[in-house]
Amino acid sequence: MTTQHSTTPSVKNQNGLAIASLITGIVGVVFAFLFAIIGLAFGIVAVALGAVARRNGKQNGQATAGLVLGVVAIVGSIVNMVIAYNMLT
Repeated sequence: MTTQHSTTPSVKNQNGLAIASLITGIVGVVFAFLFAIIGLAFGIVAVALGAVARRNGKQNGQATAGLVLGVVAIVGSIVNMVIAYNMLT
């Protein structure tokens, strides 16, 4: 009797929106201090994806982390813009 083994790993309860929120949140935080407007855009996307992921699926840590990182990216971008404006005027 032969047994077939699958070569693909089994994925359990992963939420694609939560992962996308986490990734955009990380990118948003990085860009918040390099290019504020890009960091702000990524932060807004991360917050939106995190909120949808928390509402639709179970509330896992990835969605929450993406949501928090998105907020940090938004705040960091705004602070960076204010500092840049005050230095240039």
